[in-house]
Amino acid sequence: MLERRSALASAKPYVSAALKIAERPGFTLTQVAGLDGDFENKLSAVVGTLPDKVARAQVNGERTIFRIGPAQFWIVGPETDDAASRLAGLCAVTPLSSSRVRIALEGAPARAVLARLMPVDFDAAVFTLGNAALTGLHHTPVTVHCTDADAFDIYAMRTFALDVWDAVTDAAREFAAS
Repeated sequence: MLERRSALASAKPYVSAALKIAERPGFTLTQVAGLDGDFENKLSAVVGTLPDKVARAQVNGERTIFRIGPAQFWIVGPETDDAASRLAGLCAVTPLSSSRVRIALEGAPARAVLARLMPVDFDAAVFTLGNAALTGLHHTPVTVHCTDADAFDIYAMRTFALDVWDAVTDAAREFAAS
């Protein structure tokens, strides 16, 4: 089997006293979809509580579940997660782990950095813990997830990961001296 290699292996690290930007490897990402009326019950039996609406994420132990459509979900778990194999035959299962990179931003300036890049209201009263948005960053589709008050994960397609990394670190340059 081929070894999974980071699309950000050549990325220049970002270091700041006020802001941390780093790749968060070691995850599985599985998209699932169902058509029958009992799909969500079958899914929740395997992965736990589901988010009640699109643009919300639900953390269940080591898994984070995103509702990305009426009967579509992303399941993010540890590399050893067996959710995909347990759901096989119950719904449409599409593994996306090899096609995505997860970039973490943490620190007080994180919202300001993201607001420069994406057409989303990142005000702390609006984009709160658990919110998620499928949006664009320089014409590249990304999913951004609020994981804490001033912490976010950005899921980017592997083919554009280095461009997304460069855009985020460039937008954060003013905070490098902080």
